[in-house]
Amino acid sequence: MRLFLIALMLLSLALAAACSPREKRIVFVSDRDGNMEIYSMDLEGSEETRLTTNLVSDTKPRWSPDGSKVAYLSHESGETRLHIMDRDGDNLVTLTANGDSVQQYSWSPNGKRIAFLSGQNGRSDIYVADRDGSNLIRVTDSGEPKDLGSWSPDGVWVVYSVMRGEGQGIYIRNPDGVDRIQVSATPGWKPVWAPKGDDIAFFSQGEDGPEIWLVDRKEKEPTSLTGQVYTDSSLAWSPDAKRIGFVSQRDGDLEIYTMKTDGSDQKQLTSNDVADTDPLWSSNGKSIIFVSRLHGSAEIFAMDGDGSSQRRLTNNSFNDLSPHW
Repeated sequence: MRLFLIALMLLSLALAAACSPREKRIVFVSDRDGNMEIYSMDLEGSEETRLTTNLVSDTKPRWSPDGSKVAYLSHESGETRLHIMDRDGDNLVTLTANGDSVQQYSWSPNGKRIAFLSGQNGRSDIYVADRDGSNLIRVTDSGEPKDLGSWSPDGVWVVYSVMRGEGQGIYIRNPDGVDRIQVSATPGWKPVWAPKGDDIAFFSQGEDGPEIWLVDRKEKEPTSLTGQVYTDSSLAWSPDAKRIGFVSQRDGDLEIYTMKTDGSDQKQLTSNDVADTDPLWSSNGKSIIFVSRLHGSAEIFAMDGDGSSQRRLTNNSFNDLSPHW
């Protein structure tokens, strides 16, 4: 009996270590009350909790890396504001002022800071602030159209793209310093830094549609990973930075795939006649959550990293979107 109890305790500790605090809950968006609100649920799709209650549209929820906070965008009267709240919906903080329109944001690796892209009329700049809204820093000041990416694993750099003009390409910027480095002159968008190392993946327009490219920020020689006559989207790194998840139309509709970081070993994980989108790896790399319209409305599903053990987490006639764990 004693050995059994010890084994049970060790198993419980292993399971606790396998999931970060935020992965004990999934945060997502649903229109079940008539407009988009933020909800959370456990990893099996039960114990749902509504985190926002208002008459505006709340979208793109993201856990802070330590799982204590949820950031999201709120859309009202032509403006989009960035909010941060506790994991239970309390202690709401608004990081942006009236007149701002936030388009994208990204948590720093330690969860203490947040970068966001704000602007109007096609011109935008990147800012960084502490998660309580203090210590606001303007990172860029040229005003050209940009696309915010993510932070480097050490939290020193923020990657972004300049969408058009003579200076188009992929850049990294040190918010606490003066360095601004162009790592690729290849036009692109949605740059995402690998969880480990110096690789940055991004999308670039090919002859027949968006392709996934990869660049080492030190070598600055980008290569195309997909390079096919299909539309690729929704880039997601595995936690060990050995595989990339993405969405492609190569079989006629949107399906989820993964590949190695050199573009080889491309595997199709979902196969049906509807759109499967928004793949996101768990922190231990064993599972992927995604959105599927298999049953008409958008629902949240999970599967193992190889596409097996697919399971439905939400089950209703409404749209459940933007899952994050």
